Amino acid sequence: MVARRGEDYIESLRQRQPTVYYDGRRVDDVLNHPAFKIPIQTLARIYDLQHDPRYRDRLTIPHNGDRMNITYMIPRSKEDLRRIREALNIIYDNLLGFFGRCYDYLNMWVAIFAAHAWDFFGDRDKRFGENALGIYERCSGNDTFLTHAIVAPMVDRSRKASELIDPYIQAAIVEKNSRGVLVRGAAMVSTAAPYSEEIIYFPNLLRDPHPRYALAFVCPSNLDGIKFIARRSFRPREGYGEFEYPISSRFEESDAFVIFDNALIPWEDVLICEDVDKIIPMMWGGVYMKAWFNYHFNIQYYSRLKFLTGLAFLITQAIGTEKFINVQEKLGELLIYLNLTRASIIAAEDEGEKLPNGLYRPNPEIAVSASHFNMKALPRAFEIIKLLSGGALVSLPSSIRDLENPEIRRYIDKYLVGSGVSAVERIKLFNLAWDVVSSEMGQRYELYDRFSRGDPTVMWSRMPMQFNEQKEECIRLVKELLDSIPNPKA
Repeated sequence: MVARRGEDYIESLRQRQPTVYYDGRRVDDVLNHPAFKIPIQTLARIYDLQHDPRYRDRLTIPHNGDRMNITYMIPRSKEDLRRIREALNIIYDNLLGFFGRCYDYLNMWVAIFAAHAWDFFGDRDKRFGENALGIYERCSGNDTFLTHAIVAPMVDRSRKASELIDPYIQAAIVEKNSRGVLVRGAAMVSTAAPYSEEIIYFPNLLRDPHPRYALAFVCPSNLDGIKFIARRSFRPREGYGEFEYPISSRFEESDAFVIFDNALIPWEDVLICEDVDKIIPMMWGGVYMKAWFNYHFNIQYYSRLKFLTGLAFLITQAIGTEKFINVQEKLGELLIYLNLTRASIIAAEDEGEKLPNGLYRPNPEIAVSASHFNMKALPRAFEIIKLLSGGALVSLPSSIRDLENPEIRRYIDKYLVGSGVSAVERIKLFNLAWDVVSSEMGQRYELYDRFSRGDPTVMWSRMPMQFNEQKEECIRLVKELLDSIPNPKA
């Protein structure tokens, strides 16, 4: 098992690129397509960190005489979980909290599947447990880059999938044969799919109890019948680059709609097949993916909140408002979000649980609550950046070429200076702020932060049901007091 370099990932993608459609055409070469070059280069850079002497011992672990990507490690203790988190801190500090689909996210999923090979996937049918272990060995052994898709298309949420005119809108089993399971339907939103090597699929909710929808698998992204329709790229417009778009030029990542067009999923790649009782526990019970990916989200958000908080402070310093009380309140609000997120990560680790299968899992109540809190805190942080910046976000030269023209530059140097900063420094700062909160890419991140785990209203409203024991404990405290109060005499 070898922790790969960026060039290894690029060469692998060259040999096994998925079927991707963009702008009305099938993409012949994702590596050099302008819509995908930025994320591929970013991924390659992060893969290379595994071999950087500064990070090697924290991003990889010894395994069979070689080094394995640490995010494939199955945590067996609080210390293991902390080591993985410290590796994620390195990755997302390098990404400034953006680029949420780096390699680490789904590596962890595959490791969790393997940990639950026998108590969940293989408890009724041994082959699915063997598959979970086989998928783990394959992906960790190749340091594979995975995507995932778990949300059904929003066609008509008022009806079950089986009640639609076409019951194969949501990905579903068409038939089974000796080679595997034939799957037809679609899923959204698959971030990073166009440059992925494998795809994880399972339904995130039991929207329809029909057995045809109860399936989960992990298979190569370039499998016949699997197709990706990519969204419009938010890369910098033609003629613009890092100066005008310092975030979009680094951290734009693609999203795609996934089509399973009678894709034959080999039996060795299947984890769940027609077992309806396993769909809800996949998220909320046995495997409890909600605990894992929300814990991971919080680590990403901690890095992003650090970046957004630093940006907010520099903005107020550049325009001389950092001592205004209303401004200090907003800066304090960002620091509160930052520290609450940090505390939740540590608490989820400290209050984690060692499961009977040996896996150490972060505390679900804390991880989910903090992540759901950030569904509103992160968009609020974006709003604070806008409020602190005001009109400075739009009063900017059109490009770096304005500063390279002496005739224009003399006016810029006079009228666009800041409080203690030059015109160039001020323009770079507000170009950055614009890209973070107002560009297409910035708006995509805000939308993702708000809705990636579902509608915030729905998610918050489900908390009493999902954490019923906690709710009952709180109610009990009040009832005990009420019961201790004497009743009036008849």
